Amino acid sequence: MHYSKLAQINRGNIKNLAVAWSFDTGEPAACRPARLLSRRTLRNNADTEDFALDAATGKLLWKFDSGIKGTQPVRGLTYWSSGKDKRILVGVMNFLYALDAKTGKPIPAFGQDGRIDLRRDLGRETEQQSIALTSPALSTRI
Repeated sequence: MHYSKLAQINRGNIKNLAVAWSFDTGEPAACRPARLLSRRTLRNNADTEDFALDAATGKLLWKFDSGIKGTQPVRGLTYWSSGKDKRILVGVMNFLYALDAKTGKPIPAFGQDGRIDLRRDLGRETEQQSIALTSPALSTRI
């Protein structure tokens, strides 16, 4: 919501910068997608574990693990809100989860127990479908 030219950081003083905080994800890989929403950093990884950090302190706010071992790339999250209803939409293989943005818990009213199986209701045998949601959806306000 704010723009900064970052003029306070320059070649003359960059050597004085220090790490404000760090967070060990416990992952073997070095780079994963991330999103910054408000004062929270939301992150997801290939093991389909999502979590929220306070962007100012690095404190873990919540963690969600679908329990599904991902075999597809995971490229991000989508934030959706309407009034007080704020959700994080996360693709995990053939499932789309809706998580409460504040708690990280699945929203029970979304699909079945907080998730939708994208293979269902396609007019074909569900278990034989090869569908994986790997990219975040786009969320717009009208």
